[in-house]
Amino acid sequence: MHRESLTQDLRYTFRTLRRDAGFFAVAVLIIALGIGANTAIFSVVNGLLFRPLQFQGSGRLVWIANIGGGPDLSSVTSRVSTYLEWQKANRSLEDLAAYFPFFDYGSYTMVAAGEPERLIGVGVSQNFLSFLGVQPALGRNFIAEEAKDDAPLAVILTDSFWRKRFASDPKIIGKHLTLNNKPASVAGVLPPDFDFSAVFVPGSRVDMLVPFPLTQTTDRYGNTLAAIGRLKPGVSVQQAQAEFDVINEGLRRADPKRWSFGAKLTSLREHLTGSFRRGLLVLLCAVAGVLLIACTNLSNLLLARGAGRRKEVAIRSALGASRSRLIRQLLTESLVLSACGALAGIGIAWIGVRYLASMQTIDMPLLRTVTIDGTALLFTALIALITGLLFGIVPAFQASGTHESEALKDTGRDMSGSKRAAWTQSALIVSEVALACVLLIGAGLMIRSFLHVLDVDLGFRAERATAWRIAAGPQRASTAQQTMFYDRLVQEVEAIPGVVSAGVTDALPLSRDRSWGIAARGVVYPREQWPIGHPRIIDWRYLKTMAISLRAGRDFTERDNAD
Repeated sequence: MHRESLTQDLRYTFRTLRRDAGFFAVAVLIIALGIGANTAIFSVVNGLLFRPLQFQGSGRLVWIANIGGGPDLSSVTSRVSTYLEWQKANRSLEDLAAYFPFFDYGSYTMVAAGEPERLIGVGVSQNFLSFLGVQPALGRNFIAEEAKDDAPLAVILTDSFWRKRFASDPKIIGKHLTLNNKPASVAGVLPPDFDFSAVFVPGSRVDMLVPFPLTQTTDRYGNTLAAIGRLKPGVSVQQAQAEFDVINEGLRRADPKRWSFGAKLTSLREHLTGSFRRGLLVLLCAVAGVLLIACTNLSNLLLARGAGRRKEVAIRSALGASRSRLIRQLLTESLVLSACGALAGIGIAWIGVRYLASMQTIDMPLLRTVTIDGTALLFTALIALITGLLFGIVPAFQASGTHESEALKDTGRDMSGSKRAAWTQSALIVSEVALACVLLIGAGLMIRSFLHVLDVDLGFRAERATAWRIAAGPQRASTAQQTMFYDRLVQEVEAIPGVVSAGVTDALPLSRDRSWGIAARGVVYPREQWPIGHPRIIDWRYLKTMAISLRAGRDFTERDNAD
């Protein structure tokens, strides 16, 4: 009986909506925009904050940051010797792994058929992939012999680079590439669902992984390792932190001259997305407010539409339909509208998520891994149900309360019903305006803050400037040859019509944190007070090209050369 009644309600709903196609299209569009925005933002929030990382034992993964100094990368990374001591002495972690986050200091030039190509390779500890539970789609992981100082280079290609450069050729395994004029064997290809850059170095392109030797040679590089560990079952982050504090204190006592270092353990998830949590949740609340505005708007539309259906409802009531039956019929219409809007909203959300995931200008970990998964679809179904009830419940009760005798008279008018409908519409309009004002004020404050950020004087002019990486190549081994190459390159670039000036630097502004000890000749400095400088190597045209003004003195000139 209930199934037959539901079938009748659905048939009647589709007939009614087909007769009023304009209202149907407008209502579905409003719902689609509201639900689509919510589904898209929920997919981002779920992917970044709640969905488990696609790694073995992801809930027990911890990020181990150095606490030896400031916020720059050298201050949060660790020395190889410290990492090895942690690996040997701790009892809280099953294992540790690491990667080299300063990979942008160097690059690999691949020479093959056609033009030479610059590749980006990230150094990882030999156990890195097995630690995460990642198995190559083709080939194998690195072996211990490949993680030594003088070992022949081996590489594991990323899936995207393999498909783009080698046309998904499965025979690439075991072949040799020529990288920086040296042979490198292809050990494997990463699986498509493991995007190293999306997780660990967002905003960067990664073409391959290479073994990073954990040796005395690399220890002399300084703080170069980003370390992660996996807690043993039953061990908390706080317990592991207490043990690492004891280990580090012992290392300091054993070697007082050791560089300042420490360890702060946080969950890997917190490290990756913790700084974005508040902003994402605020954004989710904002789009929920947009959906509420859409619901109140639709309620007003249904109330206005219900005024023209008073006779229809009255006739059905006079023929024996109970008020609950009428309410159910009207709610069925609302839920059908909501369901149709949700289906269209999923399409809008899919486009939005694909667009966000493909944006190269947002350096947000895990963003490229965001998809509309089963959880997002379940969320969409839930908010579609809630939305249908929210915008349909008030008009349903309002329309079903029509007095049959008055509604059936051509000139009759239910004054109390009209007053009640007018009061309801006014309340909905006030609610809609109030929600819109809250969103408008919030958006205004956010835009104001964003404009303040844009007004910060960076000390250089980035407008109409472009940058790209170049390398003199191994065939120009001497400093004189490299200098001649860069000078000629800059001259040819400046000769291009429309180019005002060009210059060379080894590091763009706001990038890198390399430091040098800089001491005045003949001065003895107290311990821990050795002057530190952060150098940038430039040519004499660079300051002019970047519109960097001097406070005093003069700019470099062409005469400031090696002589």
